[in-house]
Amino acid sequence: MNYFEFKQQLLKDSYTKDEEFHRLRKEDLRCAKAYEEAMEFEKTLKNALQIKAPDNLKDSIILRQTTNQKETLSFKNYAMAASLLLSFIFASFFWYNSQPNTVEEYISRAFIDESNVPLSAEPIEFAEIKSVFADFKTGVSGDLGRVVFIHNCHTPNGTGVHMVVSTNQGLVTVYYMPRTNLDQKRVEFDIDHSKASLVAMEKGSIAIIADTEQQLASIEPVLQNNLYFL
Repeated sequence: MNYFEFKQQLLKDSYTKDEEFHRLRKEDLRCAKAYEEAMEFEKTLKNALQIKAPDNLKDSIILRQTTNQKETLSFKNYAMAASLLLSFIFASFFWYNSQPNTVEEYISRAFIDESNVPLSAEPIEFAEIKSVFADFKTGVSGDLGRVVFIHNCHTPNGTGVHMVVSTNQGLVTVYYMPRTNLDQKRVEFDIDHSKASLVAMEKGSIAIIADTEQQLASIEPVLQNNLYFL
């Protein structure tokens, strides 16, 4: 079970007794956070549904023209509080369900959100590139190209490396996800007008985003041949 399968199970039955589900809940930080948010949302929803209307609410509505000013103000305050609470519940519900459920969705959002990262005018030193990958027990045996941005980043199952490579055909974005395993060797998809590939590695996976399929095809073997796992 990976993070996205965990999320799907969480949406279907958060009280499941599945052992793998509860192992991830305890050991994976992202799964633990998702579980905590789901429990908090359910608690908020239950509290909202348990709100008891005042005993005189019906009379207040029917006889609102004859009630005194104090009762009218009290009813308005109650209605406003209920409205705000419902707004919060709906906002929480839509936020929770808007979280990405697949690796493709996660990468699409990350690529769009991080499209304006600061690019270096000069290629980044090979020693710095090796240092960033070393944090994830991954070595770099050879040149990865003209790297103009590299930094650690969030990935679906933890953290990884966000890298931008400048080629003759344009920029290529790479996400290295050492803890994100795929169910298949390759997944092709589009992000707006860009082409994207998810590729299974010996350890984890990589996402490659570029303007053309030719760029994807040129950078993939470079990564496959030069990244090795410590």
